[in-house]
Amino acid sequence: MRTGGPVVVGSVEYGPMTSGTPLAVVLGHQRCGAVKAAYEALKDRKPLPGDLQSIAEALRPAYRETVERQHADPVDAMVRIHTKQTAAGLRTDNDLAPLVKRGDLAVVSACSSLDTGRVEVLNGAPSA
Repeated sequence: MRTGGPVVVGSVEYGPMTSGTPLAVVLGHQRCGAVKAAYEALKDRKPLPGDLQSIAEALRPAYRETVERQHADPVDAMVRIHTKQTAAGLRTDNDLAPLVKRGDLAVVSACSSLDTGRVEVLNGAPSA
């Protein structure tokens, strides 16, 4: 699964592939406005204006999973699901996967709370 355009993926690949950066963190956040807009657009089947629709399309897999599981707070769930999906996509990226497999790179998904400032690791944390 390709997690973003070549500029986004390339920026994540740069550190681990050129200087041995051992950690990449995909960080979502509480009450994300872009995710909320995408959720509502996909739910209502109304496209967003301009390039915002490309965000909604990128979030469609997370939207589908959110709807299937019928979460109480669908926007929060969609943030978390998308963050996990993005991290999983990076872990299986053609260039990053060998680094992950060797243990040279950990790709972690996490979500930050705007209310408390705390960051919750969702998955991918390296073992101690």
